[in-house]
Amino acid sequence: MLPRRPGPDAAMRGVAAAVPALLLGACVALTEQPRALIEGPDGIAVRTLPCPSAAETARAWVRAAPGAALDPGAIRITTWNLHKESDDGWAEDLARFAAGADALLLQEVTLVDPVRDILHGAKLRWVMASSFIYRGADIGVVTATRVPPVASCTQRAVEPLLRLPKSAVVSWLPLASPGVTLAVANLHAINFTLTLGEYRDQLAALAETLSAHDGPIVLAGDFNTWSDGRLAALQNLAGRLRLSEIPLAEGRSRFLGKEVDHVFVRGLAVVSAEAIPVTSSDHNPVTALLRLSP
Repeated sequence: MLPRRPGPDAAMRGVAAAVPALLLGACVALTEQPRALIEGPDGIAVRTLPCPSAAETARAWVRAAPGAALDPGAIRITTWNLHKESDDGWAEDLARFAAGADALLLQEVTLVDPVRDILHGAKLRWVMASSFIYRGADIGVVTATRVPPVASCTQRAVEPLLRLPKSAVVSWLPLASPGVTLAVANLHAINFTLTLGEYRDQLAALAETLSAHDGPIVLAGDFNTWSDGRLAALQNLAGRLRLSEIPLAEGRSRFLGKEVDHVFVRGLAVVSAEAIPVTSSDHNPVTALLRLSP
């Protein structure tokens, strides 16, 4: 979420005051285990997708013959915080971005029928890391891809002040290059914290999963880097994984003067990248055309 408040302390107080009312009204449900939803040929399956077993599956795949795979010379990535579909024009913009993406990374998604219909119409398969259920609808992070992933897993971290989780999806996508998978991590970072401890812990859990991958990586999403300390923690993660941030001259959404949406890559060359101004969310989507480095 990108709060529209004059400062972080005021934002924390305001949102924290509102959330207990939701919880007391029994509108929000939190599952004991992280909840993942997977769109497949037989409908939507609800599961838990732990990362250690998914990473092992991805490593095993490199020894198998690939089926459907992405073109390593042209990989189209888009990341966008959808703001729970609360702004006019979101459906038209989502359909546009879905049609042009090989991997569409969405944060703050309320999984309702129009979202599923748009992704299905774009012939994208998707995995959702549900953060919580509000009024019967899952809200969280969705990764939708042009080809089925080799494996996927989800992670969840609970914000210490609001007690509402934020989530991540990691998917390993097959490339039409022998023995190569692309790890794509889609993160919505926890927002309302008084210290950096929980924020660093969420990043560390993601780093542990990605560190088991030897190939190319895309790490993108809404990192809520509205302070120098948060940005430094994210840059430390990038250094640990040998990731480089895709530079963008302008256009990314800001909070307290800081850009909060980022795309990092490893083992990939950037052909082009841009942030696209929209009025259909409080975040501008970021798109990139990538190719596998020699």
